Amino acid sequence: MRNRRWRRGWHGAVLGLLLLLVTTCAPPAPSSPSPPPSPTLPPPTLTPSPVPGAPVVTLTLWLPEDLNPYEDRPGADLLAQHLADFRAAYPDLQVQVIVKKSRGRGGLLDFLRTARAAAPSVLPDLIVLDEADLQVAAQTGLIQPLNDVLLNEMPSDLFPFATELGRVGDQTFGLPLTAELEHLAHAPESLEAPPLSWNDVLSAAIPLVFPAAGRNDSVNDFTLVQYLGAGGRLMDGEGNPTIEEEPLVAVLDFYAQATATGVISPLLVLSLGDAEACWAHFQAEGGLTVVNSRRFWTTTDRTAEPVPIPTREGHPVALTEGWVIALVTANPEAQQRAMALATWLLDPAWYGAWTQSTGYLPVTRSGLAAWSIPETQRETLTAILEGARAPLPAALRSRVGPPLQAAVEAVLQGRQSPREAAARAVQSVR
Repeated sequence: MRNRRWRRGWHGAVLGLLLLLVTTCAPPAPSSPSPPPSPTLPPPTLTPSPVPGAPVVTLTLWLPEDLNPYEDRPGADLLAQHLADFRAAYPDLQVQVIVKKSRGRGGLLDFLRTARAAAPSVLPDLIVLDEADLQVAAQTGLIQPLNDVLLNEMPSDLFPFATELGRVGDQTFGLPLTAELEHLAHAPESLEAPPLSWNDVLSAAIPLVFPAAGRNDSVNDFTLVQYLGAGGRLMDGEGNPTIEEEPLVAVLDFYAQATATGVISPLLVLSLGDAEACWAHFQAEGGLTVVNSRRFWTTTDRTAEPVPIPTREGHPVALTEGWVIALVTANPEAQQRAMALATWLLDPAWYGAWTQSTGYLPVTRSGLAAWSIPETQRETLTAILEGARAPLPAALRSRVGPPLQAAVEAVLQGRQSPREAAARAVQSVR
């Protein structure tokens, strides 16, 4: 197993003791974990009692409730068993798992801040955060950067976007665990071939549904993907927010053409605020719709097929979100122990089946290869994940999102031409 160099010093002594004891006694049987009374309380210890006299080290892992291994949710039993398997492989480690709210007040980041100030002794060795909270935790010194030695434990077959999920500035602070994004879905009987480009969408002449209402007065990911796929940049060479006029004109002109041909219904798409609303409409009306990947891949009676979001040239682009494993402990030996568990969670022999059961997308190619799905769907997911990108920083989205949303609404409502709306958006950011 990897990452065992930290145990060499004392392990030889323990082995000698074992040789003396093995003919006279056997280690106690492992205790079975039982669910905790609430998600915020630690479950029972995940390791069997060691041989008397052997040193035991506690490794603490904080998990979001979305990944609670002791709750009745998809994939929970697989994760609980994988943690139990880790204890068998590392019998000198006692793993303590504590589950907390995923986000917000009383959530993982909130507790991390509080504990660092008031009770540092209860801090975990490892914590799983979403990519937005990872940024905050890194910038406020709550988690540790991964040094060169620990970076060697990063899987070699990560999709390109996955490496960026764990980066803050020019440093890596996390090991990506799962991803989710938006793609399209269509009923297979409605299309001979999935539309990959704007021309394909216009030629197919079936309704295209996306959440044009935006969120919090900011543009939705669908339009951002169109803009990025058309070659648009959102930061200039000096790192300042920017909107480029020509790529945005192209996106808005596509919307205008699709509206003129009936492919887009402005009244409908401007009433939809998120992918969940689009999926509900699709189940009732069909067509071609935006859907959250986790919603799509956990739908048990799924008859729809996945499709990348069409772009101008047909090259898949998506914006991801994800869970990332971060190091809290600054102790080098504790870091080695923690990374042993972190990399265990990405073991290809288990990881693919677990991600498929949860609906989260894998961050490694070997993980996707282990999914039990038709080969055509695997090829589609591969194309989506190869072209996926890390999410926009919140500060950048807050600057470019509202002008882009205003431009989309102006064109769909017929108040401005694509050129006029794009020029106004560019000027707003400047």
